[in-house]
Amino acid sequence: MKARLKRVAFGLMALVWALTALPHVAAAATDSNSQTYPWSKVADQTTGDYIADSYDKVSSGHVFESVTQERLLDILSSKGNYYIVFASPKLASSQAVLGIINEQAQKDGISKIYHFDPFVDGWQIDITKSDSPFKTANGTSVYQLWTRITELLPAAEPISSYDSKDTLLFSFHNDSTPSISAYYSLKDAAELDAKVAASSIAKVFRGGDSKGAVIPSGIRSDFAFFQRVYNASATFFNYNNGVPDAQGNRTGAAKTEIFTDADEEGFVFHQVNFAELINLLNSPGEHIIFFGASWCHNTQAIIGSVARKAKEYGHQIVYVYDTTLGNQLTFGTGADINKVTASSSAFNSRNSVNPENGNGNISYLYGELVKYLGNFTTENNSKKNNSISYYPNGDLSAAVTATDPWLSGSDLKAIRLQLPFLISYNKDEAKPVTRQWLHKNVANDGTYTEYMLELAWVLKTPNALTAAGSIDGLSKVDFASEAVKALDDVLKLDYGFILSRTGEYTFPAAAVDYTEQKAYEVKVENHKAPTGDLTVTLSGPNSDAFLLSKTTIESLKVNDSDSFTIVPKTGLPAGTYKATVTISGSNRAQLALGVSFTVKESSGKKSAK
Repeated sequence: MKARLKRVAFGLMALVWALTALPHVAAAATDSNSQTYPWSKVADQTTGDYIADSYDKVSSGHVFESVTQERLLDILSSKGNYYIVFASPKLASSQAVLGIINEQAQKDGISKIYHFDPFVDGWQIDITKSDSPFKTANGTSVYQLWTRITELLPAAEPISSYDSKDTLLFSFHNDSTPSISAYYSLKDAAELDAKVAASSIAKVFRGGDSKGAVIPSGIRSDFAFFQRVYNASATFFNYNNGVPDAQGNRTGAAKTEIFTDADEEGFVFHQVNFAELINLLNSPGEHIIFFGASWCHNTQAIIGSVARKAKEYGHQIVYVYDTTLGNQLTFGTGADINKVTASSSAFNSRNSVNPENGNGNISYLYGELVKYLGNFTTENNSKKNNSISYYPNGDLSAAVTATDPWLSGSDLKAIRLQLPFLISYNKDEAKPVTRQWLHKNVANDGTYTEYMLELAWVLKTPNALTAAGSIDGLSKVDFASEAVKALDDVLKLDYGFILSRTGEYTFPAAAVDYTEQKAYEVKVENHKAPTGDLTVTLSGPNSDAFLLSKTTIESLKVNDSDSFTIVPKTGLPAGTYKATVTISGSNRAQLALGVSFTVKESSGKKSAK
């Protein structure tokens, strides 16, 4: 059965609220009856593929990649030809046509269509509406997230008439002037003719010419996005008019590289939006999640270390979530494509709501998210000095949470986490946050300090080394060194690989002048966490008496396997030969197998000592 996001707790109250509260918001879109509140925990687990889990007619292996507002800004300000669809699982039009778009794209060899949901919470925060009731802590409307997007799009059709109830597929080309060469729009699912839709969609993939050649889809990789945005924003923060500051916080460098080209191979980061993250938290398995933001200089300080260590320890993906719903980044274009001249964290959902004026009412996204994190720890748990108030279930007509989260009650606020924060999460564990990145204070009194760092501290720049001040008795540079090492507490997972044979394997004995022996195969199976690259080595007094078929094994994903063989060399004199085969890796991975081979003496010959 299709894995879906289903309500298990809100019941009739949520349904009544959806039909009565915020009528001007609800009327802005045609909802699919099957889609419910995406922040709910689900009765049937999801697969972690948000698109396949959310659209009835789209299965795994589809061409869609869901993108955040920030990633969409990156795509729209980058050179190339990109296919983009504005759609939402909550819309009947999207449910009706996305399967047809996917089928036609695969038929035409289109490998990537970027999916952007204008409902940034997956349900009711429609950023396309200038009269949206949702706003930031300073009163800024979420509509500004949409104007950032439309600034990079042509003002003419189809953008000028776009409404969030529509599903809009378009071919976007950006060189010197952004243009939309072709598009397909579905406003009403009842008017869908599948055959006509497929023909119109095929025309989009041919630049508007039904008989033309298919125009390949451009791709902006996760690496390209992170390198561009983080290098630019870190440079913007650290430059400081070319002067390192006395506090050791800013490097003064004219160029800051968080990610270099060498980081591209095996790059692990993938940014997810709120609905994707909730989908992930409802899916089985162990997930590494990094809470971080490109606008945050504390995130800039450690994200490069997270990426490199995660790759070293064999992780295939680390999910990045920004509690900010979108960004006000100003991206350069053309020759200035790698520049970001300004940024803002105004749309951070990690700020309390003011019930008197409604400012910050987007905080319910953070409140609903934190319910999943259960046992997570921050310095605010121990110091009890900061938490987030919000409208439970996103109901703006209800009461705001009022009770501190470390007390008891039914209207608990959410514990506030700092950015950056790194956790490992498994929904099936009693304590789902299985590992977390946090400094335990030296007083050992149950208090903690989060790793709020600066890049200069991590780099140990001269001004950071001489900067005054300390954190829990550690200098700024020493605190940063501890933070980098402490990433191992989350990323260096216990290994789960096993060998097809343990203990010792004894080769059949052979007489002197024996022929080549049959090699023994050892299978390596992984059943837990990524192993990291493995090394196969021989040791022991007779290690030079054996041959290995391979000395390295590439990192094994969960449920992957590989194998190698070992065989005695030919020409050994009589005697018994022993060695140890060790399989080891960077991710706490080490297992061993003993091997033994006896060469029998021939008449009149002495054995080897």
